[in-house]
Amino acid sequence: LYFLDYETMSSLIPYFDGHRPYQQVPMQYSLHILRSPEAELEHCEFLHSENSDPSRSLTEQLIQDIGTEGSVIVWFEGFEKSRNSELGDMLPEYKEAMEAINDRVVDLIIQFKQKWYDDPRFEGSASIKKVLPVLCPELSYKTLNIQEGGSAQRLWMEAVLDGARASEKDKILADLLKYCELDTLAMVELYRKLSNP
Repeated sequence: LYFLDYETMSSLIPYFDGHRPYQQVPMQYSLHILRSPEAELEHCEFLHSENSDPSRSLTEQLIQDIGTEGSVIVWFEGFEKSRNSELGDMLPEYKEAMEAINDRVVDLIIQFKQKWYDDPRFEGSASIKKVLPVLCPELSYKTLNIQEGGSAQRLWMEAVLDGARASEKDKILADLLKYCELDTLAMVELYRKLSNP
């Protein structure tokens, strides 16, 4: 099992050739890997840190990390699958590989969105930010400096693309790694809760 989450960049005026206005272009991912139920959890990650288009370097690293077999677990497949398809369109030599990844995607949100697993404390939401504190209270976004995707996007763009936070860049990049890693670790632990209720 490969638990995948992206963070993205987006702007009205694209920073790089080949991007559309407001296109969500991945610049970071976290990938937790569980090769068997008893296996030790592995973690791979990518975070683009240069003022350049992250598409090629991220795609090449992801294809290497995620292999060609095994389910790819995401939270809300519409987002990750769309990013994969767009990366394949921008980089035609990787289109087949990115579509093959999409063919392996399993959406963990469905159990909660369809109310197959529900709890009043979710407050009617299937957001991982609502589900996680109820099922895995030992994991919390509240301890992180970056706690949601909008902030992740803004801070990365300010630190890496705009140079507006040059003195904070290293700290922001470290905070981004922690935030994205928690997104996929949260999916791992929620999967385990569903597998062993």
